[in-house]
Amino acid sequence: MAADFKSLGKNEQGALVAGGVAIILSFIGSYVTASYDGPGAGAIGDLGGTNAWTSYATLGILLVIAATAIVGIKAFASDSLPDGVPWNLAALAAAGLGTLLLILRALFPGGADVPGFDVGPGWSGYLLWIAGLALTYFTFTLFKASGDKVPDFNKKDTPPAA
Repeated sequence: MAADFKSLGKNEQGALVAGGVAIILSFIGSYVTASYDGPGAGAIGDLGGTNAWTSYATLGILLVIAATAIVGIKAFASDSLPDGVPWNLAALAAAGLGTLLLILRALFPGGADVPGFDVGPGWSGYLLWIAGLALTYFTFTLFKASGDKVPDFNKKDTPPAA
C-alpha cells in the first residue's frame, strides 16, 4: 500500500493529476460559451458561458470524479475495496464515458439556430477535454498493466433463448 504520492507509479500519478485538473476545470464558466455577431450586435457581443455542471455534462463530470476516486482508493487504500471486482476496468469505463459525455455536451450544446449566434466549447472546455482524455489514457494503461480481463458475458454453457 502506497503511503505518499511520490511512491505511486507514473500512471497512477498521471490519472490522479488529470482527474484533479478535470474537476477544477469543470467549475470554470467557459466550458460552453455563447456570442452573437449578427445584426445589432454592438450592444450584445459576448453572451458569456457556463461550466460543466449543466445538462448531461453533469453525469460526465461525476463519472470523471468516480474514475479519479477509484484510482485514488486503489492507490492509497486498496484494502478497503472488495476483491473480485475489476476496479481498473471500472475506472477506465467511467473515465471514457465521462469524457465522451463532456465532449458531446460541448459540441452539441443546443440552442438557437440564429444567424450570428455562436454556441460552442470555450477555452476551459478544450482543456477539460484534454484532461479527460489524459485520465482515460492513464486508466487504460493501469487496466492494461493490471492483467485484468474484460468479463465474458457470452458464456458457452448457457442454452440459447428460444
